[in-house]
Parts: sequence; C-alpha cells; structure tokens
Amino acid sequence: MKKKLAVLVGALTISTAIGVGFSQSDQAASASENNKQPTLSSEDITSIVNEQYEGDITDFELDRDDNQTHYEVEVINDDEEYDLEIDAETGEIIKENVEKFQLENKQGTKNSNVDSSNFIGDKKAKEIALEQFSGKVVEFELDEDDGKYVYEIEVRDGNKEADFEIDAVTGNVLEMDIETDDDDDDDDDDRYDD
Repeated sequence: MKKKLAVLVGALTISTAIGVGFSQSDQAASASENNKQPTLSSEDITSIVNEQYEGDITDFELDRDDNQTHYEVEVINDDEEYDLEIDAETGEIIKENVEKFQLENKQGTKNSNVDSSNFIGDKKAKEIALEQFSGKVVEFELDEDDGKYVYEIEVRDGNKEADFEIDAVTGNVLEMDIETDDDDDDDDDDRYDD
C-alpha cells in the first residue's frame, strides 16, 4: 500500500511540475507578446491618416486591448473631429467615429479669435519635440490651456520618457519634463519651463 501511495505521490509531483512549466512558458510568451513592438510605427500611421483625412492629428496613442495592438488617433479640421482606431499590424482602420464641432471658448460660443490655420501643425510639433528628445511619439494631443492652444506630446526612448507642451502657434517649447521609468527619484528629472 505504501508503495502505491509513493508512486501516486511521485506521479502527481511530476505532472504538477510539468503543468507549472507549461504555465510559466505560456506566461512568458504572453509577456513577450505584450512587449512586442507593432509592425507599423507612429510615422507609418501618421502617413496613413494624412492620406485619408484632412486636418491636424490632435491625439495619438498606442494601445493594447485583448491581445490586439492598435493606435488611437484623433483628427480635427474646421468642421469635424475623427476618432480612429487603427490596427498597428495592418494599418486597417478598425473603428471611425465622426463628430461635427466648432472650436469653442469657455462660455461655449464659437471663438472667432481661434484660427487653426495659424497652428504649426502636428508634424512640425512632433519635429520640435523630437529635436529636444529623440525617441518615439506615443501620445499627441492639441489642447486649450489658459486661453492658449498647445500641443501636448509624450515621447519615449527605452526607459526614459519626455512630456512636452508646445505653443500651437509659435512652436515654442513651453514645458519639457523628462523622467526615467525605473527610477522614482525626482533627482533624475529634468524640467524646462519657458
């Protein structure tokens, strides 16, 4: 009886070890898949969007949902806002939402002082950010801040990240904040305010 019990315990131990090994292998493959860089770069996606949509890219972000990597892109022109989801592997537009709008001031009335044709544009804003900090643009947004329109841009390079605020009309860098992801210490942060 003891011999049968020892054989049973040994068999269970071996099968448990094999099961744990397969589980860890699956987890490693899943983690590797989540860290995989998409086939299409942010520049590729920007080109695809610019070919199909008229306006400025005001928000740009790489996102992963349900093992699918896609870019979320917002494009604004004088009359419309497009919210797009674009497959990061194929460039296919997965989802498109169109909204009619007007640039508004804080009271909700059309602001006649805002002329988006005077904006430097998303391409120039990205160039300015990348001149200051080389890497990959992972987020991009046109935002109104204290009555002034600014491009908010996030650039990553390895474990470093830079956040920018760039004046939408002049192209001046209003704010630049550089952080290292693996170091929570504020001593390594560089900050530039204009």
